Amino acid sequence: MVKIMASKLRDVELITDTGIRLGWVYDLSFDEETGEILVIVAEPDEDLDTSEFVTDNEGLLLIPVSAVKSIGEVIIIDTNKLAVRSKLKRLPKPAPARPRGTLEGGLKKND
Repeated sequence: MVKIMASKLRDVELITDTGIRLGWVYDLSFDEETGEILVIVAEPDEDLDTSEFVTDNEGLLLIPVSAVKSIGEVIIIDTNKLAVRSKLKRLPKPAPARPRGTLEGGLKKND
């Protein structure tokens, strides 16, 4: 495993494996308990339409570390693992909660 200093990642360009310029590394977000890097926080490219991407309240892109394919002069992001809003909309919705006192199928419990 090659070790890379976090400070060396600042301002590194992020490009998808299909050639779309996403932006530049702004920061990293960690899990406080495990120390695991969760997301790359990126300043979006000025030509990127961010409406389809997951962003924070400041408009910075949130790119899951699991989407990183390689790190070098640039960071290559796997578009299939990139979190975009259209993919999130297609996630199955949770089943609606049953009213208390009913069983599956809508049958009522006998008290």
